[in-house]
Amino acid sequence: MSELNLTHSNGNKVKLTTPDTLDADKTFKLPGADGSVGQVLQTDGSGALSFASQAPSNRRLNYNGAMLVNQRGNSTGATQFFKYHGPDRYYSQGESSNNGTWDIGQSTDVPDGYGFKYSLDYSCTATSSNANRYLMTVYRMEGFDSQVFNYGTANAKTATLSFWIKCSKAGNFQVNFENEQNPDQGYQTQQTINSPNTWEKKVVTIPGDTTKAFTWTSAKAMCFDIMYSAYGNYASGTPSAAWSSLNNNQRGAHCNMDLFDSTSNYVRITGVQFELGSHATDFEHLPYSVELERCRRYYQTLPSGLISVRMAQDTTYSNAGMQSTFILPTPMRNSPSLFNYSDDTTQITHTFYDGNYSNATNYELNMYGGIDANGSVQFRFNYSQALNGGTSLSASYKFGISQDVIAFEAEI
Repeated sequence: MSELNLTHSNGNKVKLTTPDTLDADKTFKLPGADGSVGQVLQTDGSGALSFASQAPSNRRLNYNGAMLVNQRGNSTGATQFFKYHGPDRYYSQGESSNNGTWDIGQSTDVPDGYGFKYSLDYSCTATSSNANRYLMTVYRMEGFDSQVFNYGTANAKTATLSFWIKCSKAGNFQVNFENEQNPDQGYQTQQTINSPNTWEKKVVTIPGDTTKAFTWTSAKAMCFDIMYSAYGNYASGTPSAAWSSLNNNQRGAHCNMDLFDSTSNYVRITGVQFELGSHATDFEHLPYSVELERCRRYYQTLPSGLISVRMAQDTTYSNAGMQSTFILPTPMRNSPSLFNYSDDTTQITHTFYDGNYSNATNYELNMYGGIDANGSVQFRFNYSQALNGGTSLSASYKFGISQDVIAFEAEI
């Protein structure tokens, strides 16, 4: 081991020493000028050192970029698009009919060495030759969260999207950015998968839009989408390389891969990070609990076992209301829609009891709900003869207990 001594004018020394073991010559090239306050030295991996600012926390503007949260579960044989399938916050979009059949959800296939466990996977299970077929993942941000871009001002900020992608084919795909508060204002980019069946990292940097601002609202605002494959109505236009009007026929104009022609086709993404600035920093991993809390603003569930009280007692009704109020663990973006978690209907099974917890009988009820002035969610379960074979609800039943998981959705 050798050392380099740097001696101060007062005689004190600073020592630089070599490692205990060194298997080959190493060269490090220092930067030619000093950095700014708070910057650190970083290497490019080849020995060239430079000063750089440390990446701030909470720099990732999108949620669930590592695909950890999957509250809805995976979808098998999906034919319905314009819907959330698999990992939270990533919306699947395609032709409304005859768009093939797909398994959509979490996959454990991820790039090695970057701390990822899951990816969002689209696997084709039935082919399609529809002239207007397309496959796209969409991520939407609220107006509140989009103010950081300063769009519509002279100080509109540059932003960078980075992500990992793996596909069964090589070829071109497209990444679009859109101001959805000013419809059709978008920015289009061409991206390329160089090698099939190989994880590749893509980095897309876009300038800020100085012409169209976002409003302070919970409605949709900044949006990015990844168009993997597109034809016909979604690929016949001429792409633009600047912020301008974005028509549907431009959304996939760069795409040249047919992911609908074989059941061996797939595409996967993970490590999705949207941040301010002109460089892609390392992916910001957050605890699962943090990602889950953020996702619950848009979608969450309550287990079975909720108690609701009959609104009109001691009378036999062909139609009757049941009332229940519950404060959700996480406040939602707006008043949510209520669904039966298992089948996406608005019907739920209730077990009815009399005042002595006897005469338990299951009936089907319709669900309604909304958020009151205090932020709690009020449920209303309506009994209907039509759902229960023409049977009236006996006067002896006083309350009911839900038997299904209830989903609350307030997606953008």
